[in-house]
Amino acid sequence: MSSHPSPNESIADQSTANGATLASSAPTATHEPDQPIVLEAHGLTKRFKIYKKPADRLVEWATLGRTQRHKPFVAVDGVSFSLKKGRCLGLVGANGAGKSTLLKMLTGVLRPSNGSYHIRGRVLSLLELSAGLDGEMTGRENIRSMATLLNFPREFAAQRTPEIQAFSELGEFFDRPVRQYSTGMRARLGFSMYACFRPDIFIVDEVLSVGDVFFRQKCATRMRQLLEEGMTMMFVSHDAQAVLNLCDEAILLQKGRMVFHGPPEEVMRRHHSSLSQPVKWTRKRPQNAADSPAEARSLSREESQLIGADIIGARHEHRHGTGEGRIIACRITDSQNRDTTTIAIDEKLTFHILVEADRAVERPSVGLQLYDRLNNLVFAAATAQLRHKLPPLSPGHRMVVSLTLSLSVKEGAYTFGLSLAEPGTDGSSQPTYLDCLDLLGPLEVSTPADQKRTFFGIARLPMSAHHALIPNDQTASASQ
Repeated sequence: MSSHPSPNESIADQSTANGATLASSAPTATHEPDQPIVLEAHGLTKRFKIYKKPADRLVEWATLGRTQRHKPFVAVDGVSFSLKKGRCLGLVGANGAGKSTLLKMLTGVLRPSNGSYHIRGRVLSLLELSAGLDGEMTGRENIRSMATLLNFPREFAAQRTPEIQAFSELGEFFDRPVRQYSTGMRARLGFSMYACFRPDIFIVDEVLSVGDVFFRQKCATRMRQLLEEGMTMMFVSHDAQAVLNLCDEAILLQKGRMVFHGPPEEVMRRHHSSLSQPVKWTRKRPQNAADSPAEARSLSREESQLIGADIIGARHEHRHGTGEGRIIACRITDSQNRDTTTIAIDEKLTFHILVEADRAVERPSVGLQLYDRLNNLVFAAATAQLRHKLPPLSPGHRMVVSLTLSLSVKEGAYTFGLSLAEPGTDGSSQPTYLDCLDLLGPLEVSTPADQKRTFFGIARLPMSAHHALIPNDQTASASQ
């Protein structure tokens, strides 16, 4: 993987010779009207020629292309999006989805096969933390060299060097040749240099996957600071928590195509679903009792209360998963078993969830996710995390799962999500999501006028207190 910083201070306009622009069918995020758009991509496409052996390339060249010996490979296929100033856009996808290829087109390393892009402002790209460092130069000399290559003023490097030196924490190694650095030390110098240069647009690829945990934390803190200062950022990472914490919006790439553009939480859930079994989602009508022998039984009281109930706020575009199971209905009740979506702080809501499977699910898990008004994930857990073992589901069978949640959160409006999944066999791998529903609700949490506040902040965490009195004679002897 290579790095090619682009010091463009004016609008960069890269397009193909024929000027073709491919439209993307994926939805795009809604932008705030108060900030200008600084990066736009229109139908970006990159095709490569794959040869079995080097001689095949020579044959094509000798025959002026009349004899074709290659197989075309589309790494990026018609990606279109726009990014506003001061926002962070995450790129999410499996290995080979086209993330790095897309970044290389945006930074000028690769020329698009079709489509165009426009960038307004100075761009720095960090596609590899130690890229561009000269091993024979010291860290200080590399800073001067890189500033010159990026066409910064002569005094710029001298002004930034103390800040870079302090941030990198290289000590005496800062004035030693880079060839003496370890991989982690090279990473420290590379990120420190680029982050302290403060470009208008910062494009980084897997920056938080290198170095020790302390360096990764420092990188994340610095990136948040740069975003608060108004920098625009594109960020590629396989770290779901990093994407959720840093990004305002995200794009999901699958086999080069942009399949979804929206909130990072939904993008990550769709990404994890895509890593499960590649079964296309199909909406199926729940079978009636007379439709199948498996359903030829009397409905339970829980099912009869749920059949025909709506899942509040459910929309098809926010539904994803393998389609091998379904969340059919959800009923929300308070502690008095009354249907409600409004609750007082510290009171409990119970989510009665009716699910159905199309295949044998040995270890089903039903989950609930709670989001605040800014779409921050407040809490998420499933029966698997609660150590509540659900019985296996046979094809066509249904089950009602009740999840009771104490709403010990700040007053306001919330949305929630539901999921039906099968955990990984080793406990650490991603689960297989059979069905997921996002952006349900809203739920309203309020504070009654006669109720005293029991906590401060966005949520109440388990906390206890105790004390012990120290006798006066022990205090006096300790002071002596």
